[in-house]
Amino acid sequence: MKTERLAPEKGADARFLRGERTRQALLDAAFNEIHRHGYRAASLNDILKAAGCTKGSLYHHFPDKHALGLAAIADKIDAFMQLNWLTPLSQTDDPIEEIKTIIGRHMTGEIYKDVRLGCPIQNISVEMSGLDEDFRFYLQGVNAIWRDALVASLKRGQANGTVRKDINPDAVAVMIMATHQGTIGLIKTAQDTAIGSACGEAFFQYLNSLRPDGQQTDGDKKGQIQ
Repeated sequence: MKTERLAPEKGADARFLRGERTRQALLDAAFNEIHRHGYRAASLNDILKAAGCTKGSLYHHFPDKHALGLAAIADKIDAFMQLNWLTPLSQTDDPIEEIKTIIGRHMTGEIYKDVRLGCPIQNISVEMSGLDEDFRFYLQGVNAIWRDALVASLKRGQANGTVRKDINPDAVAVMIMATHQGTIGLIKTAQDTAIGSACGEAFFQYLNSLRPDGQQTDGDKKGQIQ
C-alpha cells in the first residue's frame, strides 16, 4: 500500500524559512565584511551586528568562522561568475565582442562601483591561497570553470568564423584572465577607473587581433571600449 507524504506543518515550514533567512543574512554580512576588510581581519561581532543575528544563530548554521567565510565567498562568487561571465559566454556567437563587453563593464566601474574594494576573487586569492588549502581549492575551481567557459566560447567562435582558427584557445583564455585580473588590481591600487580605460585600449586591440582578417572595423582597430 502506497503511503502518502504529509505536507509539513505550518509551524515547521515557518521555522525552516526563518532559518534560511538567517543563514542568508549571515552569508551576506560575512561576504561584505570579508570584501571590505579581508578574511583574517573580518570581525564576527560586526558580521553578527550587520546580520541582526546572535552567536547562537551563527553556530547553529556554521561551526566556525572558517566555514562561514568559505560559504559566504562561494555563495556570492558563484552567482557573480554565473551572471557576469558563464551565462553570457555560453550564449554568444561572437565571443570577442562579448568578452569586450564584459571587461568594459568592469573597467568602467559598472560592476565594481567602489574601486577601493577591488575584485573579491582577486582579494581572497592573494590573501588566502598561500595560507589555507580549502580557500585555494575553491578558488582554483572557480578559475578552472572560468577558463573552460572562455575556451568553449573561443572554440565556438572558431567554428562559426568569428575567431581566428590559428589561435590556441587555452592559451588565450589564460591571457584574458591574467590581463583582466591585473587590470582590476591596478584600478584598486590607483582608486581610479581611468587606468582601466588606458589598459583597455591595448587589451581590446589584442582581443580584436583574434578576429579573422577582414572582420576588424576601424573602431575595433583603435581598441576603444564600446
